[in-house]
Amino acid sequence: MKENEITVSEKKKGFFDILYDFFRSLKLTISLLILLAVLSIIGTLIKQNAPSMEYIQRYGVSLYNVLDFFNLFDMFHSWWFSAILLLLVFNLIACSLHRFPSVWRQISRKTDSKELKDSMLKALPYVERIRPEGKEEEFQARMKKWFKKAQRVESESFFTLYGEKGRFSRLGVYLTHLSVLIILIGGLAGSIYGYRGFVNILEGETVDHIYSREKDQDIPKPIGFSIRCDDFNISYYDLPGTEKHVKEYSSNLSVLENGKEVLKKTIKVNHPLHYRGLSFYQSSYGSIRHITLGIQEKGKGEKIILKASEGEDIPIPGSNAFIRVLKYVPQIHNLGEGVQMILLRPNQAPQPFWVLKNESRSKPGRENDGVLFTLEEVAQRDYTGLQVTKDPGVWIVWVGCGLMVLGLIISFFFSHQKVWVRFPKKPGGEIVLAGATNKNRVGFEKKFKQLAKEVRNTIKFQ
Repeated sequence: MKENEITVSEKKKGFFDILYDFFRSLKLTISLLILLAVLSIIGTLIKQNAPSMEYIQRYGVSLYNVLDFFNLFDMFHSWWFSAILLLLVFNLIACSLHRFPSVWRQISRKTDSKELKDSMLKALPYVERIRPEGKEEEFQARMKKWFKKAQRVESESFFTLYGEKGRFSRLGVYLTHLSVLIILIGGLAGSIYGYRGFVNILEGETVDHIYSREKDQDIPKPIGFSIRCDDFNISYYDLPGTEKHVKEYSSNLSVLENGKEVLKKTIKVNHPLHYRGLSFYQSSYGSIRHITLGIQEKGKGEKIILKASEGEDIPIPGSNAFIRVLKYVPQIHNLGEGVQMILLRPNQAPQPFWVLKNESRSKPGRENDGVLFTLEEVAQRDYTGLQVTKDPGVWIVWVGCGLMVLGLIISFFFSHQKVWVRFPKKPGGEIVLAGATNKNRVGFEKKFKQLAKEVRNTIKFQ
């Protein structure tokens, strides 16, 4: 009969009731927390946001395609990871809403048992009986000092002083729940609206955009203002030997708005520049070689001077050909410094070649169509490498962390304590002390015994 009744009651539940029961399930909370822990471990083991070729070399093409399909190479920004966090948010909200009304009723309702009755003494965990001798008025005056906010309740044979504290300590667990929700919301905001990028700035130059890497491509992102690198400094440890060990490196940066300087700061590792929601971290450094080339077609015109950087493509004026500067080498087989380049022409295979400084090299194309190249000058300039992050949820997370600390302090160090002190109206009766607490019973028991001890030390006993 009971099984049939349970089946009928379950059938009467609507869709929303079933959905609400699902979201407020403690099993769901534990399962989601375990799942997030496992995924975090996987995200630590699998390197995130690395180039595709690195993944292919490590896992092979087949496994790479599977992992890439599930977005495990950028899992903390994937839709399914955000969905798990959002599901945990709904779970915490449902659990809190389910239990909060009863707790709030305990906090807000007026206490009916302010008078200490004999029937209550059997249920209360802490009871002390004291038989005083002397003036009761003096004893009552002392008790009022101990319970400044105690309420007096009269009955025919007794009057009771009732005091309580820590009523709102019951909200500590819900404040902790709220802090977890805020932290999760901050994490979702950072995952959805935040990004991470980089930019290299040469000394003395200004940039108004950064680059974010997406699927092996560097996508430029405007930042709405300009950053200038005024100076880059690097220091080394004074150690014996020829190899230098870097001690510290820093960049002097200036923020420009509409061409006007609005902020200057020297950034170092772990000492970033913050401006308009963006954080600029000192992450790397290096140098770029600017190469000056001389280009002249055989028997045609004067030499043309072009400037390029390593890895840059430059068009040859007056033709449909391009030059790609691959790399600069300071010493080529004891022949001096030189540059490796590629000549690119439409419908022709790329033609690699070397150009040594102060020496011409002819790279013919079709018949009677050769070009002379000369390496005129090589200039080296240092650059600072900056990592740029935008995380609009970071302050939300900090607020959540603060609330969590407050909630944990309230939950662990405060409790809802009640104390009754019953006085007899007739001479010769006994004083009864009773108390109760919702948690931290060991600590409350010590306080209660201390109170009883002070009472005994205050008066004379028979």
